[in-house]
Amino acid sequence: MSHTDVVLAGATAAFAIDLIVYPLDTIKTRIQASSEWTAGRRALFKGAYQGVGSIILATLPSSAAFFLTYNFLVKNLSYTLLSSDNRRSQGLQSAIHALSSAVAETASCAILTPAEVIKQNAQVVSPTSRNGTSLSLTVFKRLLKEPKSLFRGYTALVSRNLPFTALQFPLYEEIRRRAYEYKKIAHPSLIQVGVITAISAGSAGSFAAAITTPLDVIKTRMMLLKDDGRRGAPGIFETARMIVRTEGPRAIWKGGLLRVLWTFLGSGLYLGTFESSKIYLSRRREIREQLEARH
Repeated sequence: MSHTDVVLAGATAAFAIDLIVYPLDTIKTRIQASSEWTAGRRALFKGAYQGVGSIILATLPSSAAFFLTYNFLVKNLSYTLLSSDNRRSQGLQSAIHALSSAVAETASCAILTPAEVIKQNAQVVSPTSRNGTSLSLTVFKRLLKEPKSLFRGYTALVSRNLPFTALQFPLYEEIRRRAYEYKKIAHPSLIQVGVITAISAGSAGSFAAAITTPLDVIKTRMMLLKDDGRRGAPGIFETARMIVRTEGPRAIWKGGLLRVLWTFLGSGLYLGTFESSKIYLSRRREIREQLEARH
């Protein structure tokens, strides 16, 4: 499997998910946003693709950074730490997947944060206020007046994504492994790879999403809050206290059910498409090389 195959497979998967489940993410963001930012219940489902442009532009570099880093670390750490005697040690293997996904997510978040800030600010703009111009571009121009605001919420994004990926990927790898063992599949077809991966990733992702919902709410609020000229934007703990103090403890779980649904669909389709695309590209490359060798 070449780096090119990994990048192309990751980009294919990411683009597919962005377009299919993006409206659910928009609704989730609006539910989590404070009343100051929410356009109202009637507008909750309108303009569902507002801000999608920024995410599409960030998809290729962020997904490439994640999967290249993740695959590199898993491969090299497994080779270094797992000898022939303990290669079946599931505990150590899970730790390797957790560490690799955490490092990969940190790298990916550095690329994704500006796009995420633009996206979420565009998602909560009332659809009735559109003037025909791109909302993503309009929000970007506004945020560009204070460039550091484009990275507002990076710590919150990392704080949400690290435990999410640390929970999801080891659980996903374990569910997938058990599924192949249960079905006794040694050489899976593309359809089998896609279905088993989608169910495994969706199940693991929805569990991780439920656990990390409070961090997702905090991340959303931090990316939408404006800096105070004297103090700057509030941090993670200050934002959490402010939400609980002004809206009650239940507010920290806003959008949780929708986030679980969105993640089940998104993770399942994303990793299902990624693994299927990766295997398809790899097999196509092998066939082409075999034909070239014959000639």
